[in-house]
Amino acid sequence: MTEAPNWLTAPLKAINKLYTLHPDTWESEVESATLPSPDEVPWCSSGTPSGHLVRFQAMIQGIMDREFYTKQFLARDGNGNEMVGIGKYSDILDLPKGYELDFDDTTVTKRDARLVYYCVPVPGRNTWTRTDTPTTENRSSVLNKVTIPGRPGAKKRPLESVAEEEEGEEMDTTEDDKKAKVSEEEDKKEEEVLGGFAGLNLVLPTDTGACCVVLNYTETEFKMNEVVEVVGVLERWDDGMIEDDEEERGRFPPTSIVPRLHALQIKKLTHLNPALPDPVSLAHPTVDAILSEAGIIRSEMVSLIKECLGGDPVAAEFILLHLISHIYGRKDEIMAIGKFAVNLTKCPDKSSGFVDCLATLFSSISEKTFLLPLTISNLNNSTLIPKKDYKSNRLVSGLLQLPLGSQIILDETVLEPGQLQPAGVENLKALGNLISWQKLMYDFGFNYNIEFECDTRVLILGEGKSLLPSDITVPLSPMSPTPDYSSLITKITSHPLLDKFRRYLTVVRTIEYIDVSEDLQKLIEEDFVAERKKDRENVTGDSLHRALVVTRLYAMSRGHMRMEVEDWTDAKSLERDRITRIMSQGS
Repeated sequence: MTEAPNWLTAPLKAINKLYTLHPDTWESEVESATLPSPDEVPWCSSGTPSGHLVRFQAMIQGIMDREFYTKQFLARDGNGNEMVGIGKYSDILDLPKGYELDFDDTTVTKRDARLVYYCVPVPGRNTWTRTDTPTTENRSSVLNKVTIPGRPGAKKRPLESVAEEEEGEEMDTTEDDKKAKVSEEEDKKEEEVLGGFAGLNLVLPTDTGACCVVLNYTETEFKMNEVVEVVGVLERWDDGMIEDDEEERGRFPPTSIVPRLHALQIKKLTHLNPALPDPVSLAHPTVDAILSEAGIIRSEMVSLIKECLGGDPVAAEFILLHLISHIYGRKDEIMAIGKFAVNLTKCPDKSSGFVDCLATLFSSISEKTFLLPLTISNLNNSTLIPKKDYKSNRLVSGLLQLPLGSQIILDETVLEPGQLQPAGVENLKALGNLISWQKLMYDFGFNYNIEFECDTRVLILGEGKSLLPSDITVPLSPMSPTPDYSSLITKITSHPLLDKFRRYLTVVRTIEYIDVSEDLQKLIEEDFVAERKKDRENVTGDSLHRALVVTRLYAMSRGHMRMEVEDWTDAKSLERDRITRIMSQGS
C-alpha cells in the first residue's frame, strides 16, 4: 500500500491523489479535506521551499484583475498517448516528459477564474501578536516609529527616479557625495534584483515579513485593507518566465521576492491577538474570565497609564477610553459613530522621553500601532494617501492605508516653525479628514478619487492645542514628579499583567453591546434638558453625543453589556473635571 502524500511538504500530490480517487468531486474533497491544524503549518518565509503548505497572515493592499487558469487539461505525447491532469492550485502544469498540452481540446479542458490579491505584512503590527517570531525576542519594546527622509527599510524608490538622476550633469563630488553615490548604486542593484518591480509596496517602512500574491479560488470576495489568514500552497517560478513589461512586472513581481500563494483556506481576521479565538465568543472560557475580571484589569491599566502621565487620573481615564474606542456605526453614511480622537496637550518637551514612553505602552498592549512625528519635513516628504500607478497597474501604498482598528500616535512635540509645501498641506488635510470623518480618499488619477472608510484611533500629543481636529482635548496635569521614562519603559515591557491587558483590550473592543436601557435613556434626556437650561451656549447636541460616546466607552471598559446609570454618572463627572481643568489652565 502506497503511503499517503504529506500535506505539509507535498500538498499538490495530496490534491492529485484526491483527483485520482474522486475525479468528479475532487474539488469538494479538497475543500473538506482535513488539513494540518494552523498551528502545525509553518509560517510563510523567504526560506520556505516552493510547493510546500504555509500559513500566512497579511493585509490586502491591492486587488488585481481576475486571472483565468486551466483547471483541467488534456496532454498528448508523440505516440498519441493521452493524459488528463489538473492545474488548480498551481501556475505551472506538471507534464511528464514528452507530453504537450492539447490547446485545441474543448471536451476535457476546463478553465475558470480566480481572485488575485497583493498582500503585505499587516501595517504597524506589534511583535507580541506574532507567533512566527522567536520567543526569545522582546516583543513589547519595538516602536513602529516612522521617519520619512531616508525611510530605512522602505523599498519604494521607483526606477524612474534613478534614471532622472543619471540624466543630470556630473559634478565634482565631495566625500559625502561619493557615499551617496555608493548608496544609490546599491539601490540600483537591489532594483535590478527586483527585476524592475518598484519595491515591495510596504505600507510602513518599519513593517517586516513576507509579501505574497494570494490566489483565492472561492466565491468569497475580500475587501481592500482587510486582514486575512491563508493556508495554501507556496509557489516560486523561474523569474526569467516574467515578461519584460512594466505592467506585467507589476502584476507578476519576481516570485523569488514575492511568491504566489494558492489558497486552500482563506478567512478574514477580526483581531490579531494569538491568545483569543477569532471571532471572539462570549462562550469561550478565556473571554468569560476576562469579562468577569474587567473591573480589576481596568483599574490596573489605569494605574499603569497614570504612571506614564505623571500621576494624572483624568488624562489616564481618557487614554483608556481612547484605547478601547472603535467605530460601531455611521449616521447617513457620513458621521462615524464611536470614534474618539484625543488631543493630549501640555505634554513634556521632545527631549523628555515622554512620547516614546507612551508609545511603548501602546505598542505593548495594542495590536497595530505606529508613531508619526509631525515634523515639517515628514509632512512635506511623506506619502500618506495611496495612489494608482497606471504604468505598473497597481496601487502604490500610503502611510494611512491601514486595516480597521489601527492606532496612530501623532507627535506634535517635535513640530518647529517651517514652510509647508503643497504636499504637506495635502497631507495635513488627509489627516484632518481621517480624524473627522474616518474616511480616506485614494488617488486614482485623472481627478478621480475613491473614498474608503476607516476605523483608525488617533492620539495627538503636543504642548499646545493641535491644528488638527479631535473629539476631545485633554490638558495634561501631572500630580507627581517627572518620572524616569527610561526606567518606566523597562517596567512597561516587563509588566506581569501585559497578557491580561492585551486580552482585555481585544475582548472589550470586539464583543457586541446593547446600547442603553429605557430607564437610563429617560435619565439622560432629563439631565440634558436641565443642563441645557443652565448653559445653552455650551450644552449642545454635539456635547450630548460626546457624553454618550464616553458613557458607552465606560460601559465597555467595565465589561458591561449595556450602559448603566453609574457609567453615565461617571462620564459626566469625568467631563466636568476636564472642563474645569481647561478653564483653570486657560487651554
